[in-house]
Amino acid sequence: MTEMNPKQYVAHAINQVGRVPGISPGMKGREIRKVGVIGAGLMGSGIAVCFLGAGIPTVLLDQNEEALNKGRKSVAAALNSMVKRGFLFEGLAKGLQILLSTTVDYQDLSDCDLIIEAAFERMDVKEDIFKRLGAVAKKGAVLATNTSGLDVDHIASVSGRPADVIGLHFFSPAFVMPLLEIVRGKATSPEVLRTCLFVSTIIRKTGVVVGNCYGFAANRMLEGYARESEFLILEGANPEDIDKAFTNYGFPMGPCTMGDMAGLDVRCHYLEAMKADKLIPDDPRYGVLTRALAGEGRLGQKTSAGNYDYGADGRTPIPSDKAKSLRDRVAAELGVAQRSFSEEEIVMRCLLPVINEAAKVVGEGIVNQPSDVDVIWTYGYGFPGARGGPVYQARLMGLEKVRSALLAYQKADPQFGQTYWAPAPKLEQLFA
Repeated sequence: MTEMNPKQYVAHAINQVGRVPGISPGMKGREIRKVGVIGAGLMGSGIAVCFLGAGIPTVLLDQNEEALNKGRKSVAAALNSMVKRGFLFEGLAKGLQILLSTTVDYQDLSDCDLIIEAAFERMDVKEDIFKRLGAVAKKGAVLATNTSGLDVDHIASVSGRPADVIGLHFFSPAFVMPLLEIVRGKATSPEVLRTCLFVSTIIRKTGVVVGNCYGFAANRMLEGYARESEFLILEGANPEDIDKAFTNYGFPMGPCTMGDMAGLDVRCHYLEAMKADKLIPDDPRYGVLTRALAGEGRLGQKTSAGNYDYGADGRTPIPSDKAKSLRDRVAAELGVAQRSFSEEEIVMRCLLPVINEAAKVVGEGIVNQPSDVDVIWTYGYGFPGARGGPVYQARLMGLEKVRSALLAYQKADPQFGQTYWAPAPKLEQLFA
């Protein structure tokens, strides 16, 4: 499809995301008149804002009134930010808050048509929630988890009604980011899947259906991007150099700023979960800087220090001598040689793993068509629309150039190159 210009291609790709096996154009879903959201943190309150903005009564549940009060304030702040950006009139924003109710009692979710869990990213927490939902949710209610990568099939199994369970992975901030990753479990009924595709449209999201695996499609492809950006810092590139390379490429922010915004403690938890599941090799470089920064209390924007320092507004990144000194010490301890990098090398080094992993999720059937990858990256991670997406860029490069670049990086890392850089078995599927 590279005969289309990038913007035409992205528009075409968006039209294709509705082509989902087992879902016919005339298939009806379930009616959604009331929504419950479990977890009043930033993600849960952001999800609530999505439904309030669509005029749907929403119940926000958490363990105590203190958490719920914070959630109400977050909802109000999000709606006010939408007023300031011209998306809502002030009077409407105040009116929409009337549609929000809060509770600490699961029984108050019993009349909801859709219940979305947005609790802490731990399997034991989610197991407890879905056992409760299986008991209190009404017959026919859609039960969704906002997990960013845990096993949706396992979560579904503990509910006692797995056909009603699906993954709805919102991106942060939930009321801003336009992507909704819809995770189809093995037992998810077609009717529930069709319902969630409809839900994505009424809350003004681009819904992309993916299969269930660790990290699903989005975070699974993001991992190589994050890994190599961390390795580049260890090898001598400064965070501001990496981020500048990506903003010059067209991204709204680079991987280091994105990591600080998400929270380096969140990254540490994700790394530990991957390690426990033996999804990463025993490479001492993997995540070492993230853990070192977090160990110094540098968790990102939430602590005003991470890859960068942050000033009074808590949002503007300032190059940090402390972070660089920590990097230099860790690199010396590991014997990692340092050098400078061009912007082109930085971008290629981080995007090649994305392209390679994209070929794997296509080959494994995790996404329904290669163009879904580009929709995920454009609407979930801000890949510049003027460049089409990772698959579009791979096709511009051509199969042999992509393969040879991967093989060159594989050769340059004798110990772990086979793990990180071996071309995907079905790489050619991206170019069909």
